[in-house]
Amino acid sequence: MKNIELDKSLLTHAFVEPRKTKLFGSQEVVGGKGISIKLSDGRELIDGLSGLWNINVGHGRQEIAEAAHKQMKKLSFYPSAFEYTTEPPIKLAQKLTKILPKKSGISKFMFGLTGSDANETAFRLARMYHTIRGESKRTKIISRKYSYHGFTKAALGATRLPMYHIWEQPDPNLYFEVSPYDLNELEDLIINEGPKTISVFIVEPIMANGGVHIPPKNYLKEARKICDKHGVLMVFDEVITAFGRTGKWFCMEHYDCYPDFISLSKGLTSGYLPLSATGISSKIWKEVENKIPPGLIFANALTTSNHATSCAVALANIEIIEKEKLVKNSEQQGKYLLNQLKAKFKKNSMVKEIRGLGLMAGINWKNNRDAPENYMGRKKILANKVFANEFSMNFVSECLKRGLIVRPVGPNTVVAPPLCTSKKEVDKIVSIMVESAKHT
Repeated sequence: MKNIELDKSLLTHAFVEPRKTKLFGSQEVVGGKGISIKLSDGRELIDGLSGLWNINVGHGRQEIAEAAHKQMKKLSFYPSAFEYTTEPPIKLAQKLTKILPKKSGISKFMFGLTGSDANETAFRLARMYHTIRGESKRTKIISRKYSYHGFTKAALGATRLPMYHIWEQPDPNLYFEVSPYDLNELEDLIINEGPKTISVFIVEPIMANGGVHIPPKNYLKEARKICDKHGVLMVFDEVITAFGRTGKWFCMEHYDCYPDFISLSKGLTSGYLPLSATGISSKIWKEVENKIPPGLIFANALTTSNHATSCAVALANIEIIEKEKLVKNSEQQGKYLLNQLKAKFKKNSMVKEIRGLGLMAGINWKNNRDAPENYMGRKKILANKVFANEFSMNFVSECLKRGLIVRPVGPNTVVAPPLCTSKKEVDKIVSIMVESAKHT
């Protein structure tokens, strides 16, 4: 039996209707090199979303495979929940402290598996911090509309995209939502709920899964002031934006604003092995070390926390980013990508806005006022909204026909190729997008 037939019977796909997989199956990816992947039928596709925003150094990096092999021959893994450690997580933590901005004060790390658990760890650490300081009622979490923070329980509660809450609604007594850039709304919510009940405010510096939304220049700094004023801790979810994606090592550098916790994953290993990191500021960790009652522990450990091979892969991945100056390339090619998209789509009547920073960009399609009165069986006001969403999905399908993978996000289409993308490859991506729009 062919792999695609086995896939139908054995595997699930999170964003595909189960009956669709049963009827039509999936596409088997058999290889990858640079910014492209190869399918079992011989076709090659440009990976315009870097997998899921994570394959920063591109596909087929032998150096990373060799680093994993070398570590596995020595010691693949040993648990570190008790009084044991291994060299790779130590070296990786040391490396992260060097590339993180000194102003951040991030100096302690917990390594997990994925961005979701990195955020969960930050939430639990924040509650631990508040509790040992005599503020155990600080349990509530604030996040922003359109934000995405993961699939595990608390991370999903903080996620504010309705499609992720179809089967389970967040606890309304624990999770609260504010508009993306309304500082007054943020402070009003904190005051109305009671400052002594709020634990953290979590933000993606750039909301990627919501459509690549770039914040006003001073938004994060002003939000930080409000949090400090009311004793609320701040978590930066840089799972997508770190490791060069925005043209700097960390997105926080664009805004000169630094959190109490930072969540990392995706570009940490470029997806070659699962790994996440929760970075903790020295201010927070010193309080924990000095004030936690004797005999108590944090007890936050996955079986594979601080995984030696995954950490060795992360080190090799970061070495490639440094050696090939991929952060700078992301900045340069990202500016070129954004400028080209704006120039080539300038006369497209369906474009509402084009946003981007580094090698991540989003096209926001208009809710077309000329949508049919009863488009897809909807009344006019809803028809316009659905029309833009459908346009995005159709546009993505047209791009795929021409060999480019991009992603629809509501009325937006997002593109984020690997950081090794060249100017010539940017031209190819833009050319396919322009041609696809003509046929949408």
